[in-house]
This record gives sequence, C-alpha cells and structure tokens, in this order.
Amino acid sequence: MQLTFHGHACVALTDEGTRIVIDPGTYSDTAAALAGATGVLVTHDHADHVDAGPVVGALGLRPGLEVWATGPAREVLLRAGAPADRVHETTPGETFRVGDATVTAGGGRHAEIHRDVPRAVNVTYLVRLGGTSVYHPGDSFELPPPVEGGVDVLLTPVSAPWLKMGEVIDFTRATPARIVVPVHDAFLSELGHALTARWLDTPNRLGGAHAYVRLAQGESWHS
Repeated sequence: MQLTFHGHACVALTDEGTRIVIDPGTYSDTAAALAGATGVLVTHDHADHVDAGPVVGALGLRPGLEVWATGPAREVLLRAGAPADRVHETTPGETFRVGDATVTAGGGRHAEIHRDVPRAVNVTYLVRLGGTSVYHPGDSFELPPPVEGGVDVLLTPVSAPWLKMGEVIDFTRATPARIVVPVHDAFLSELGHALTARWLDTPNRLGGAHAYVRLAQGESWHS
C-alpha cells in the first residue's frame, strides 16, 4: 500500500485498483489527491477537511466515485451540487467496504476548541488496505478500535487551535503504532516542525516507540 500526503489533513491510500482519499480540504492539494480516486472519506465539515468544489467536480468526472462523510459534511457537499445517491452519511461504529479496503468509523465529536464554541460532528476512520492499517482521527484524539498487533500507521494532528503538545504525546503513547505520520500541520513553520519532532522523534521520543515519518506534500510512504 502507498500512503501519499497531500498537505494539511489530506492523505491518499492506494493499492492496485483502490485509491481512498481522506479529508481533501482547502489547505491541501485536492487536485492531486482526487486524481484517480475511487472513494473519499470526510471526517467533518470544516473547510480545511472538505473543499466542496473540487470534490463535487471529481464526482462529476468519475461516475464510480463515492463519498462517505458526516451528516453536516454531506449537507455541505449536497448544497454544492453533489449527487445524493453517491454521498453517504457515516456514523460511528459502522464498518463498510470501499473497493478493496475495509473502513471502520469511530469517534463522534470534534475536540474542544473552547467551551463557548459548539463542537462539530467528527468521525474517525480506520482503513485496512493491502494488509496495512491506517488510522485518521480527524480533529480529535479519539483512540482507534482495537487492532491485533496495533495500528500500522497513525496519522496524528500536530497543530491546531484545539490541541497542545502534551495531548499529542499522550495520543501517540495510547495508540501503539509502527509508524507515526504528522498531519494537520498547515499552521506550523519549519521551526514548529522541528520542535514537534523533538518530542515525537529521537532522541526524546516521549510519544512512544514508533518510527516518526514526516512527509512533504506529494511525498509517499510504502508499506
């Protein structure tokens, strides 16, 4: 399986004829991410996780493409012109197939920004494709469902108005994973990335015994 980072919270998972894109938002290279997509997963309705125009455009170009999203994110796409029969509402606890992949949804709520800010509906996705498991928490630190042997790849948010580094460390500690890939990073400078790596990578490695793999936009990791 190939995992390609397309900026901010967006990744594409590709194996043979299946290409799943997660969270193609406004801070991402959505055109590159959606090229050849067979399925799109959206964790929530914030624009940096779903850029409605390009997603609706991809649906128009690819008759076999389908989208799974939260109820509010589905409404965003329908208002932008997406065909209702190809955009499915995702609820926590369900498992479904996308091409050759098995996807399990979890979570339910966006992490708290402030007590006075309503919390969006946010689902997480555990994707099993080509013998590799990848977990995307969206804007949350919800733990994945139990996976025998642990998750292969944990996508962990590293910069947002709703997080602090201690929570990132605790999240990676609580989720045994072979590989940790930082996402939700559009707000970080190179200095910020270096500081993040200081805690999640060697020599301190407070986040656990994983390999820390930071990907540049357009760069891929292969299982």
